[in-house]
Order: sequence, then C-alpha cells, then structure tokens
Amino acid sequence: MTNLDGWKEPLAYHRFCLRHVRSNFMKRYKNLSLKRFCWAIGSTTQERKFLGYKRQIKEINLEAWHYLEQIDKSKWCLLFDENRRWGCLTTNISESINNALRGARQLPIKACINLTFNRTVQLFRKHSEIAMNCNTPLPSRMWRVFNNRDTRAQSHQFSEFNYTEGVYRIITKLRTNGTGGNTHTVHYFQQACTCGKWQMERFPCSHALPVCRHRGDNPFTIINSAYTPRTYIQQYQSNFLPLPHPDYWLPATWKIKGDNSKVSVGRGRKRTNRIRNEMDVRHPDEPRRCGLCQQPGHKRNACSNFQPRFNET
Repeated sequence: MTNLDGWKEPLAYHRFCLRHVRSNFMKRYKNLSLKRFCWAIGSTTQERKFLGYKRQIKEINLEAWHYLEQIDKSKWCLLFDENRRWGCLTTNISESINNALRGARQLPIKACINLTFNRTVQLFRKHSEIAMNCNTPLPSRMWRVFNNRDTRAQSHQFSEFNYTEGVYRIITKLRTNGTGGNTHTVHYFQQACTCGKWQMERFPCSHALPVCRHRGDNPFTIINSAYTPRTYIQQYQSNFLPLPHPDYWLPATWKIKGDNSKVSVGRGRKRTNRIRNEMDVRHPDEPRRCGLCQQPGHKRNACSNFQPRFNET
C-alpha cells in the first residue's frame, strides 16, 4: 500500500497495531507488569497518565523504556496520534473480515472465489438486517457506550466558567478505593475535553454529557454522524448480483502467479488459523534470539538456562 497514492498522507496515515507492538516488546522483556504498562501507555489519552506509566516502566527496566522510545510515538500512542485513529488500537477493525473468509484458504481458485463471494453476500445481508431493525437512537454497541457514560455523568460535579465560550470544569466522583476525584476542562463549542476522548473518538465523553444537558441541548447532536443508524444502514446497502455463467465472462488479460516462497507443507497439526501479515514477519536485520533468555547469539539448546527433559544416564 505504500506504493499507492491513495494510501499516502494526507489521505491515509500509517499506524502500528498496539497488540503487535506489545507482542514484540514482550519477546524481549518478559515481565507481567511491563506488559500491562505497555498497553496502558499506548492507550492512554492523558499526558499525566502517560508520564506516570513512563516513570513506572523506567523503574522496572530502563532498557525496556529505551526500546519503546525508539518507536515513533505517533504510530502506537493515542496521545500523540493527533486524533486520526478514532480510538482504534489494533488491526481487529480491518481484519474482522478474516472471520468470514478464513475458510476460503487453501482451496482451488474456483472454489475460493465462490466461497469468498457467497460469504461476503451473507455478511452484508446479516448486518443489513441488523441495521434495518435497529430501534434505538444509536446502533446497539454505541447505545450501550452512551448509556454507560450517561450513568457516570450523573455523579459528576460541574462548574460554569464561561457560558459564551462554553468553558466548564468537571470533577469526577471520588470512589471508595481512592481513585476518581479528577478535574477536567470541557470546551463545549470546540467539542474537546482534557481527557482526550471526545476529540479522539468524536463521541462525547461522560464529562461532556452533563454540560450538554445543562445547556438544554440534545446529546445526539454532538455525536459524529459516523455513529448514527443512518450511517450503519448505508454501510451495508451495497447490491450484489449472482455471478453469471462462466461462458459470459470476459477473457482475462492476466494470469495468477503464485509465490512459491509462501508455500508451506509443514508436518503436524496446524497451530493457528490466524492470517499473518507483514508485521508478523521477522525483519532480516533483526538478530535471532534465544527462546529462553531472549538474548541474541545462541539458540535455546545452547543456552545456559536450558534444562533437558530427561537426565542422561
């Protein structure tokens, strides 16, 4: 895609899947706390939390933070993403179609085309029926998100600083475990909050909802149109027609050429059905590491930590 003009900035921006970043991170630094902090620092939208997670990672392993620091923060941290990712941290949103097409692999080309086409039609038909039968102001998933945030908003305290400019201070409820009691600033007309969620997701956070109700506005007017049932219906309004008889197909001016380097005939049971992409391929310049100590220069059976299963007699 890097060679296509339609997938270059400012039409498209390259981002990393946070799950892949964490997986590569854990191959080098196996620590449960580092695993949690790696996900937390990549998903946070507040600078104070980012600095806190950064300090905790450095206290556990300074080398681990230097590894993360070498990665461009705009590619894996929501805080530095400039609100282009819409809150998506992983590639699940783009790989979800794999669930429908996974069974089409390793089939003859004709069967692969038929199965891919039929499953795509079934997928669109299923979601089209769900969208047409939606009887809530928002699609089911976003309706649950809205209700959860609206429930939390009822326990917030807000103070009006400037009605004309739409500036408000929100104080969250103090919880029994010592969390909460945080202060946020809402710029209502700019649709921004210091928590970062409103401008990142284009969906009002729990701090913006009490302000909206205080001003007498309809909360659904400050929600981006991408979350509305109308958009949901339009996404699955594509019309599919049955494939005609092969005699009516136009002659192909191209040939399918297989890549023999991708052909595998490994023995034994297949361990995963996941479709691998370029992020799963090891870089040729990256040294191979030991499976036990994760250090380069030797293999597992030559590692000082290696213990054979059976003692030699």
